[in-house]
Amino acid sequence: MKKYFIGLVIILTIFSLVGCDFFAPKEKEFSGAGMTIMLDESFTQEETVIVPFYLESFNHIFMGSREEKILFVGTEIENLQQYIEAVLEYNGNSSAEVNESKDGYDYLYAYYTSVVDDIEYGYMMVCMEGEDHYYIMNFGCLNNKLENSKEQYIEWTNTITVE
Repeated sequence: MKKYFIGLVIILTIFSLVGCDFFAPKEKEFSGAGMTIMLDESFTQEETVIVPFYLESFNHIFMGSREEKILFVGTEIENLQQYIEAVLEYNGNSSAEVNESKDGYDYLYAYYTSVVDDIEYGYMMVCMEGEDHYYIMNFGCLNNKLENSKEQYIEWTNTITVE
């Protein structure tokens, strides 16, 4: 009986040391509207009339859409910086700080909050530029979870490719 108990303790110790990675969701690739992103298998792709590319998990959402650059010919929007600033202003978030990506990635991003049905959500807006389109994407979660999600959002953003 004592050997059985010692064996059980050893097995439980091993599971506690490697269990987190063993039970973690596996990576999964999603594509839509000219974007491809690597998230995890907890996400599912949903149909919505709001945005053409919408993914959700229990704790996070990802939304993505694109606009043809030709739509901005003759306007003040001539580059990605001007595009993200215009989007933030249009959505009432012109005071949000725009950040540049690091480590050789090419995107701009900003954090902002929004209240929907009396619930405050936190978002990371990401803008990228493709050959013929500007892409706007948002990661979202409950606002009280945003600070702890920022590093994960950056990691996920670094996997995005656009056409």
